[in-house]
Amino acid sequence: MDRWYWSQSCTESGECVHQKITGVRLYDGDQKTSFKDGTLYLTDRRIIWEQPDRTVFLALNLSLVILVEEEKGGFRSDPKIILHLATPTKSQSSGPIGRSNFTFIKLSFSNGGKDLFEKNLEKALQAKAWEKSLFTTQLQGQSLSTMPLRAGILGIERDIHSKQRETSSNISKAFEDLKNLMSLAKDMVTLSRNIANKIKEQTGEISSDETVQLRSYLLSLGVDDPVTKEAVGSTTEYHKKLAQEICNVLKSSVEEVGGVMLLSEVYCRINRARGLQLLSPEDVYNACSLMSNMHLPLRLFTFKSGVQVLQLSSLDEEEVSDNLRQFLEGCKEGGISPIEFSRSSGVPLLLAQERLYHAERCGITVRDESSEGLRFYPNLFFTRT
Repeated sequence: MDRWYWSQSCTESGECVHQKITGVRLYDGDQKTSFKDGTLYLTDRRIIWEQPDRTVFLALNLSLVILVEEEKGGFRSDPKIILHLATPTKSQSSGPIGRSNFTFIKLSFSNGGKDLFEKNLEKALQAKAWEKSLFTTQLQGQSLSTMPLRAGILGIERDIHSKQRETSSNISKAFEDLKNLMSLAKDMVTLSRNIANKIKEQTGEISSDETVQLRSYLLSLGVDDPVTKEAVGSTTEYHKKLAQEICNVLKSSVEEVGGVMLLSEVYCRINRARGLQLLSPEDVYNACSLMSNMHLPLRLFTFKSGVQVLQLSSLDEEEVSDNLRQFLEGCKEGGISPIEFSRSSGVPLLLAQERLYHAERCGITVRDESSEGLRFYPNLFFTRT
C-alpha cells in the first residue's frame, strides 16, 4: 500500500478514463485493508480508488506496474487481480501507509468486471501514455531560446564530435574487455604451469583448490570449434564427427560418475560446452547411436524399460553385476531400496533403479514390493549354486 498516494480528485486534466467498476476492495499483499466497496477507475496513466462517500481518493501510477496476474475466485472468495509493483520514487506524494512489507497488491472484485478490467489494464500498460505526457511536459518547460531552430554547420560539427567521442568510448570499453580476457588467460597459463611442474617434480599432490579452479576455467572455455551441419554438409558425416566430439568432451565426465550417464544429462552437458551452437535431441541421439560401430570409447546402451544411457565401451557388465551383488551382501539389513542405492553409489535415482532391475533380470537380485516400498535383496539361489 506504500505505492498508493492520496489524490485530490478522481481524475486530472488530460487524463482519459477507460473503465469504472464498483465494489472493489484493496489488499496490501495478502492482507485485507479497510478500503472496501469502493469505485475503481482505470485511466491511461493511473488506477484510482474512490471511497463510497467520495471523500477519499487513492491513486496508483501505472508506471509502477511490473507484472499482472489473476487469482481465481472460490466458494467464499471473490476473483482478484494481483499487481506486482516497482519501488516508488522519492518524489511521490504520501499515501495511506508509509512503508509496506509487500511488493504487490490485490484488487478484489465483488460485483464482477475483473476480466474486462484486466484486458483494459494490459492495453493501458502497453500504450504507456504516461511517458508521452512526461515528454510533452518537458518540452513545454523549455524556453524557446534554448530550443535549436536550425542546426547549421556548427550543429553538424557538434554531431560529428559527439559521434567521435561515443566511438572512442566504445573502443575503450572493448579494450577493457580484451584486457580482462588476457588477464584470465594469464591466470590459467600460470595455474596450468604450476600443476605441470608439480606433476613433473612429483613434489606433492595437486591441491583441491587448484583442481577446482582449473576445471572452472576449462568449463568456461567449452568446445573451441564445435561441429556444425553447414561446415560438414553430409548428415551422416556430421553425426559421425558429432559422435567423436561428444566422446572427446564427455569421456572424462562419464568416467567420474562410474562409467554410465543418462542420455538427458549428456544432452545438457554437450550443449553447455558448445555455447551458442546448440544441438537438438535427435542429433545427440543419432550421434550416440553411431559410437558402437565407430569403436569409440563411449557407446549408447538402452535398458529394457527404455531408459537410455551413455556408458564406457570398456565397461564390463559382469563386473558391474558382481560389484552390485557384493554391495547387497554387505548391507546390514540384507536389502536396499533404489533411493538408498542412489545415495550410496552417487548415481541418479532413475539409473540406480534401472541397475537393480537389470541385476534382477540377470538373476543376481530379487525384489520385494510391500507397503513399506520396493527393496532388493541378493539372490541366494544364485550365490549357492
